[in-house]
Amino acid sequence: MIRKSIIRQFIYNVIGTTLPTLVLQLLILPLVARDMDGDTYGFVLAMVASVMMFSSGIGNVLNNIRMLSEDEYVARKSRGDFGLLFAANACVIAFVTSGILYYYGIDDVATYFLTLLMSVLVYAKDYYIVRFWIDLDYLGILICNLVCTLGYAAGYGMFRLGGSWQLIYIAGNLASLLYTIWKYPISTPLFARTALFVSMTKRYCALTAATLLGRSLQYIDRLLLYPLLGGEDVTIYYVSTLIGKTLSMALGPLNSFLLSQISKKNHMSRRLFGKLMLVTAGIGFLGYWICIIAAKPLLGLLYPQWIERSMKYIYITTLTAIISAVSMVVNPMVLRFCNMNWQILINGICFAVYLIVSLLLLGRFGLMGFCVGNMLANTIALFLMVVIYLRTYKGRNIDTCVE
Repeated sequence: MIRKSIIRQFIYNVIGTTLPTLVLQLLILPLVARDMDGDTYGFVLAMVASVMMFSSGIGNVLNNIRMLSEDEYVARKSRGDFGLLFAANACVIAFVTSGILYYYGIDDVATYFLTLLMSVLVYAKDYYIVRFWIDLDYLGILICNLVCTLGYAAGYGMFRLGGSWQLIYIAGNLASLLYTIWKYPISTPLFARTALFVSMTKRYCALTAATLLGRSLQYIDRLLLYPLLGGEDVTIYYVSTLIGKTLSMALGPLNSFLLSQISKKNHMSRRLFGKLMLVTAGIGFLGYWICIIAAKPLLGLLYPQWIERSMKYIYITTLTAIISAVSMVVNPMVLRFCNMNWQILINGICFAVYLIVSLLLLGRFGLMGFCVGNMLANTIALFLMVVIYLRTYKGRNIDTCVE
């Protein structure tokens, strides 16, 4: 019965969390692209990448810290701290988004306001959905993300009526956030501070640095390529990565599911870790060839205007996405059972490799060289995660691993 319950919960989680991503990536964004030229669509992709890297990344960090520390707050009968962290992060996100818009030379007031609103709502939604994770309410996650998907559809309708593309993300994330607040009203006092605030902030800062470095491997490609090569090449690169990254995003729920499950545990055997790695590698191998086979007919349907130029990069970009997806499975174990500072070291090394190698190869071999550098950085990240987990975690009490 327990096994059946876990399987059912996992299915709820996978369907719920992948649904908005699949609808956006495979339906709404291709339709949006048909109303834009390559350069304009490249700008849209660059801005979405910045929002997903910073806003969604920081929201997920606060989400994970809240999830991992919930038992500690319950044991102390304390409530607070996260309202303060949430407000401070919202200000940081607004500042960073404004800086990116200024860097790209955007001076339209409406674009500024809508992009800022989109960034803050993505952040708020990705954080506050933690209430479902804490209660292991996977059916609630399914419903919440169904509401988000309907919101995306409504936003696309507003876009077709002459609105801005940002309305798609604003409507989806606002609908999801309102549903979550309706299900789990915001607790008061909103900005209470507890004795755990300092230690929790230290954990949060460490994980934020690690997560932003890690997310850079996923999203900074578009931010780098846009000023260097222009929007057209960003679009070509994005289309070549679409199938692999969609699969990687679809596997993303496994990360949150594993973290929500192991956050209640104090140890994990190496044997179980090995089995998990073996199964994940097998799924990744199968997924790679499915992606390769499906790429041309599917991309030809979604992006016929860019399919031919994108296909020559598909083999390496899909492999990179599969490696990244496998890393998502390993990361919750490292996050839960090993010192959090390892996250910064792993992602710092990989980010440095990514920037140096990708830009050097970009200058010498063009877009293909950039793709090779990206794959190398993701491979190093996976290797370091596995080695660090096996070398540092020896079944010790969890308190000695995370402090």
